[in-house]
Amino acid sequence: MPMKVISQTRLSDTLELTECIDGWWLYDETRSMNIAMKATTKDDAFVEALTYYQESMVELSLKYRDLKKKVDQFVSSLSVDE
Repeated sequence: MPMKVISQTRLSDTLELTECIDGWWLYDETRSMNIAMKATTKDDAFVEALTYYQESMVELSLKYRDLKKKVDQFVSSLSVDE
């Protein structure tokens, strides 16, 4: 069933905020997904989106730290001691 749109606002080249009868939706074209869905208020939609990106950033940071550690260990194993 299609959403009943009340209003839409283009926030940037990649973000669109939509007010529907069931709440606020924030769509991110870079992710090709809604990063906020059915939020009660516009502010709630932004908080939901920021929370999503905070959690993603923590996950990516942990993966980067793990990968960097493995790369550093590998490079260190190739070093010739003087």
